[in-house]
Order: sequence, then C-alpha cells, then structure tokens
Amino acid sequence: MQDRIVDLILSLKSRCLEKEESIRLEFGLSPAEYRGILAMQPDEPCNCNALSKNMGLSVSRGSRVVEKLIKNKYLEQEVSKADRRNIILKLAPRGLRVRKKIEAMLSECEQTIESKLTDSEIKNTIKIFHKLEDCL
Repeated sequence: MQDRIVDLILSLKSRCLEKEESIRLEFGLSPAEYRGILAMQPDEPCNCNALSKNMGLSVSRGSRVVEKLIKNKYLEQEVSKADRRNIILKLAPRGLRVRKKIEAMLSECEQTIESKLTDSEIKNTIKIFHKLEDCL
C-alpha cells in the first residue's frame, strides 16, 4: 500500500503533539499557557490583544489565559504611560526562565531530527513543508 501524504502528516502531527505535551507537563502548563509563553518575545512587551492574536485565540479567551499566566507569575503587567486603558504585558523572571528551558528543549529536538538528515535533506524538507503550508 502506498503512503498517503495526509496520513504521514497526521502521524507527524501526533508525534509533535506528544513531544509538546511532554514539555508542557514538565512545567505544569496548559496548552494555552504554553502557547502564551512562547508567543511572548523576551524583550518585546505587548498588550493582551496582540498576545491573543499571536496565540490564535479570541481576545476574551486570551484575557483568561493572560490572567492565569499573571497569577502563576509567568507574566507581569503594567499600565501604559501613553494610554492608561492599555495594559502592557511582559515575561516575568519565572516566565523568562521557563521560556528559555522550553526553547532549549525544542532546539534539542530539532538537533535530533537534523542529526538523522543530510544538509540536502534538511533543505528539501523545509522546502516541502513550505509548499505543504501553501497548499492548505
């Protein structure tokens, strides 16, 4: 039987989700909290609307995630000096530490993948993934 592209993609997605879940569980994060921490750039504060958009969530759902991240000391908030209605979010020291650890774990995963491929295979795989993204 010939492999179907969609089956291979779903299998790869499943394996990636398993890896993501093991990382999340190590830090006790929900999927939304995990995405929220990764959506925040260490040196780039943003507001709740921008963070919600980066996480692919509605503003109301994003607000609830932000509240939980603040409560658990992953994010800090401050009132904008330019517009007191605007709340600025930034990674708290705890959030920075966790984000760095997550990034290191993701880099290790990528290195494991790359170690099993030639440079040419890596370039072709990236090219094919971009093509597949454009297809959907």
